[in-house]
Amino acid sequence: MELKLDHVTHTYQPGSPFQATAIRDISLTVGDGDFTALIGPTGSGKSTLAQHLNGLLKPTGGTVTLDGEDIHQKGYDRRRVRQRVGLVFQYPETQLFEETVKKDISFGPRNLGLSEEEIAERVRTAMEQVGLDYESEGEKSPFELSGGKMRRCAIAGVIAMRPTILALDEPTAGLDPEAREELMEMVADLHRKGTAIVMVTHNMDDAAKYCSRTVVLEKGRVVMDGAPKEVFTRAEELTQMGLDVPQVLRLGMLLREKGIPFPEDAICEEEAEKALLELFKGKSRPARLPGQEGGRGHA
Repeated sequence: MELKLDHVTHTYQPGSPFQATAIRDISLTVGDGDFTALIGPTGSGKSTLAQHLNGLLKPTGGTVTLDGEDIHQKGYDRRRVRQRVGLVFQYPETQLFEETVKKDISFGPRNLGLSEEEIAERVRTAMEQVGLDYESEGEKSPFELSGGKMRRCAIAGVIAMRPTILALDEPTAGLDPEAREELMEMVADLHRKGTAIVMVTHNMDDAAKYCSRTVVLEKGRVVMDGAPKEVFTRAEELTQMGLDVPQVLRLGMLLREKGIPFPEDAICEEEAEKALLELFKGKSRPARLPGQEGGRGHA
């Protein structure tokens, strides 16, 4: 499946005194297997862009196509888009409304006109995917759950629609570190199982660790687009935009300032661990004693 934005511009309240252009001339393609991070300063247009992915907003310029079809052309059923491209808003738990977890997750599938058996199977599977127990938590009110589990419940309602692409707007906002890591591992698992992910985030460590592509927006325009290593090693430019860089990158800068040869392209924890182990191995090799050659002593 291919979702394509072609020279998309969006202006809020055009022709009024409050006219404001949020994104300008953006071209972007999302395909099978992608895990894309959308990053940029506050007000750069990330959320507006995300809402174009499933047709929630209509461009004031340009087109959005799904497998070659313009989703805003006359007669196109945009429900098809919303089945295939799921959108999870920031703080999605505020949209929970049903009396039980199961009912809330089943709302979308039920609107598709599925059988009760199919709905139940989708609810069970979605709960398993987000780490909620069908038997013990399915009949609870969603408002009895912890904050992290409420968010998982809301995400499960979108997953139950079985989208091919899942767009998430700041999925870890407001969560404590443990809940944040659990949720990101859940998203990564969805990606491993075949769902393409587009994630709006301010967390550069998550973008570096999980994503295969990073798109940077500034003032409504795409200013960088590439693999995380390509983007994050342009640290000075990102800092000038008011953006942070991954902690590992900052650590590397400090170590190199001290004369320690830490690799410049290490951007995530796994790479940092490997690099530091190599450094420690080099430091821990014993010096050769007089009379030793090739690491072996002579009697």
